[in-house]
Amino acid sequence: MTGIYDDHGIRFEYPGDWEVEVDTDGEKTTVSIHSPDGVAFALVALDESCPEPSDVAGQALDAMREEYPNLDSVPVLETIDGHRAVGHDVEFMALDSTNSCSIRCFRTPRRTVIVFGQWSDLEGGDPESQLKSLRDSLEETDS
Repeated sequence: MTGIYDDHGIRFEYPGDWEVEVDTDGEKTTVSIHSPDGVAFALVALDESCPEPSDVAGQALDAMREEYPNLDSVPVLETIDGHRAVGHDVEFMALDSTNSCSIRCFRTPRRTVIVFGQWSDLEGGDPESQLKSLRDSLEETDS
């Protein structure tokens, strides 16, 4: 079963049993989606002030590096909704398990979008593919 988020000018699919929360603060809206056990999650953040995607992705990586100084990261490029997204694939150790994170950021004429997904090797199912499917389905609806 698949859930569909369709609000704030974006639409994307997510696992139907995951919980969704939305927080709006001025020009920024964050949609949080997390698995039932809370181990895997995604954040889709929209910023209508349109900051530079590489800066936003770098800030997200810096925040991860503050928390996990020994993390490994690889820069990546990906196309999301026809837009060139910059970002990083990240791996780190926490609570004796391997954790992974994908950071992707792109800008449209209307907003900058960051898609941040994190999961653990303790998570059942295939959260990495589920989060990739979320990115693949993401589209702007009010461009």
